[in-house]
Amino acid sequence: MTEKLIQGLAKLDLTFTDSQVDKLEGYIHEVLEFNKGYNLMKAENADELAVNHVLDSLVAVPALTSLIEALSAKKASDASKACAPLSIADIGSGGGCPGIPLAIAFPDQRFTLVERMDKRCVFLESIVKKLSLTNVTVACTAADAVAPESFDLEVFRAFHPFDKKIITLLFRMLKKGGALAAYKAREEKILAEMDEIKPFINGYEKIKLTVPFLEDHERHLVVIKK
Repeated sequence: MTEKLIQGLAKLDLTFTDSQVDKLEGYIHEVLEFNKGYNLMKAENADELAVNHVLDSLVAVPALTSLIEALSAKKASDASKACAPLSIADIGSGGGCPGIPLAIAFPDQRFTLVERMDKRCVFLESIVKKLSLTNVTVACTAADAVAPESFDLEVFRAFHPFDKKIITLLFRMLKKGGALAAYKAREEKILAEMDEIKPFINGYEKIKLTVPFLEDHERHLVVIKK
């Protein structure tokens, strides 16, 4: 067991089943194995990976739960889509964060990991199969090749700073009424990015996050609705 993972889940007040914890542990193990031949994620050991990548992804679960509930309620207003899961994309998934931890946290939603690099796609496809993540698919393609209006929600972590080109690309993939949820760090940098894209969005919400064992690191979730 990865001690920091278990302690971190408790600090975040997240209640996961044994199966979900096993999948998170399995994911950590597979990343470390893959790292031996290919530098997939920066982490020296299981605890470092658990804190800097997995818990850093899961810290947004409470905020994302509220967002998913709101988007689902809006979708359910169309009777033909009443129980349909949301289509959630992890843009520039890399080694699978935040997409894989979030897919484990939200098994009733449908996730697409969008990643353009072949070696990373090989890993993502392998981990989806090994962990039996039936709610996850891998799209091995550049984000600009994704069909328009594909997703209800887009999440991303260390994908790209916001600018006119990026917000246009992200909005193109997003369904009308959908939302973006970007993992960001320092408030000062967020304000500068938001100022640059102000003409292209109708406001945003900045949610402060505290990652267990990284309490001295500034972390935020930035939510923008289309």
